Amino acid sequence: MLVDLVHTHTSDNLRLDGFLRRPTSTTGSSRFGIDVAICFHGVTGNFYQAGVFDEATDRLVDGGCSVLRVNNRGHDAISMGAYNNAGRSPLGAAYEMVDDCRYDWDAWLGFAMEQGFQSIGVWGHSLGAVKSIYYMAKEQDPRVRCLIAASPPRFSYRLFSQSPEEGTEFQQVCQLAQQHVDAGQPDTLLQTAHPVPLLIAARVFLDKYGPEARYDIVEHIPNLRVPTLLFIGTEETPRLSFVDSPPVMRQLVGEVENFRFESIPGADHFYTNQRDYVWGLVSAWLQALPESA
Repeated sequence: MLVDLVHTHTSDNLRLDGFLRRPTSTTGSSRFGIDVAICFHGVTGNFYQAGVFDEATDRLVDGGCSVLRVNNRGHDAISMGAYNNAGRSPLGAAYEMVDDCRYDWDAWLGFAMEQGFQSIGVWGHSLGAVKSIYYMAKEQDPRVRCLIAASPPRFSYRLFSQSPEEGTEFQQVCQLAQQHVDAGQPDTLLQTAHPVPLLIAARVFLDKYGPEARYDIVEHIPNLRVPTLLFIGTEETPRLSFVDSPPVMRQLVGEVENFRFESIPGADHFYTNQRDYVWGLVSAWLQALPESA
C-alpha cells in the first residue's frame, strides 16, 4: 500500500498530520459519488492506528475514491511535538476542547480542495463523528457533499446524571472538576470512569460532559444540510452514551431531510466482526447519493 504522508496547518497555527492514498489507476472516476473521503478518528486515536477505517480505505480506493486519514488535535491521550508550538500547552484527548474541531475540519477540507478534490465526503468515528456532526451543524460548509457518522456517542448531562448505575459517580466527578476550575487549576488531570474511562483535564470534562450539553448530537442533527448516514452497533447500546440513541435517531429520521440511521446487528464500537456489513451499507448509500447533493 502506497500512501503520501501529508500535513496541514490550522488557522490557529497547529500542524496536523495524515496520509493521502489515491487510486492506482488514473483512468475512470469514483463509483461512490465523492472523489475523496476524509476519515477522522475518535478519542485518543490517530491516523496511522489500525481500526475501523482499514477495510473501507482499501475498498474506497479500489472503487476510484481517494482517502485522507488524518489527525485532529485530539489525537492520542496527550500529544506534544508538532502541536506544542507558539508556547501552547499540550493537546491530545486530555486537553482538547471539542469546539476547536472547527479549526481542524476547516484545515483538512481546505487541504483536500488544494489537492484538486471537488466532491468531499467526511467520515468520522466515535468522537470524530460527534465533531463532524457538530462542525457541519455549526458551519454548514459547502465543501462537504455528505457525512458518515459511525458510533457518535451522546454527550447528555441529563442522561448521565440520571443513570441509576453511574449517575452518582458522574456527578461527583463533575463537582470535582468544577472545584479545580474554581481554584484556578483547570488543567488538572482527572482519571474518570464515567461516562467513559478517560484521562481528562477538569475544564475539558466540564465543557464536554457538563450541564450545557454543548455537543449532544441530538441537538445538532436537525441543523445538518447534507446527506448524512449515522449508524451504531447493537452491542454498544447498553453503554450509557448510546443507551437511548436508536429510538431517538429513528425519530429524527422522520424529521430531518436526507438523514438515515441504521443499527448494525452484532457490532461493537469498532465493528470488529461486522466491517463487511458496514461497508455494504456505506457503499450502497454513497452510490445512491442524490445528484443535487
